[in-house]
Amino acid sequence: MEKYEFTATTAKSDIIIGLISPMIIMFPILGIQLAFFYLRLNDFFKSYPVFLYLLVFVSLGGSVILVKKIQKNLVKNYVAELYGKNIRIWGNGEEVISGVVSFCKINHKKHKMGARALSVDIYTDTDKIKFRVRAKEYKKITVSSACNPLGTSELSDIKTLLSLGRKIKNTLEEQKKE
Repeated sequence: MEKYEFTATTAKSDIIIGLISPMIIMFPILGIQLAFFYLRLNDFFKSYPVFLYLLVFVSLGGSVILVKKIQKNLVKNYVAELYGKNIRIWGNGEEVISGVVSFCKINHKKHKMGARALSVDIYTDTDKIKFRVRAKEYKKITVSSACNPLGTSELSDIKTLLSLGRKIKNTLEEQKKE
């Protein structure tokens, strides 16, 4: 038995994060523009621009905090136990999938700048699960690191999930040879 622990999202929660993040950040900007138009606040904000900057700063700050909370709720800690071709996966303590693995697909994106993303799709006889992992930090050309706002995991999680996917693929290839 081999045990793998990692933090990841599923394909569905990754789509939710990708769609909700821009919407939540843009709605306050739309609200401010609509308030300008319908309440005719142009003269007020032209004479007191500090209020406009404060309003934009607070609304965008609140939006970023809300996006981070949603992202935190969608990212789960997974534990995968591999017994030959049999797999059992738990997400936050609840069993998500178990059974005999029939197929595994790995898509590893390693960009030149150091940003990393990984997707591992595991299919069993009865169900499937699609893991998505993005690095929270990546290296820039200047060798310093930058924060990825849509990042979900650390580099160690990417390596762990990649090793799980490769182990499953190797096991399936060995089974085909026999």
